[in-house]
Amino acid sequence: MKRRSLQITDKDNVKMVLEDSFKGDVIDTPDGELELLSDVEFAHKVLIRDLKAGEPVIKYGEEIGRVKADTPRGTWIHQHNMSCERGTR
Repeated sequence: MKRRSLQITDKDNVKMVLEDSFKGDVIDTPDGELELLSDVEFAHKVLIRDLKAGEPVIKYGEEIGRVKADTPRGTWIHQHNMSCERGTR
């Protein structure tokens, strides 16, 4: 099923889903439709580009963290697979 999502800026490599979404659902991206690799709750992030371990996650045109391991597009992005030092330095 196609789900609604929001990309804040063209620089972002994540989109936020605007409704609860499920593995196999699709969202539109600048590169075409993207299949979700897992369930994603409302307002959570989905990676729209493959990232290598340590590469930045960009939302609002700003780095909000870095992926902990190689991560394919379609992956739910949250604390379990992204590290963040914002507010700790």
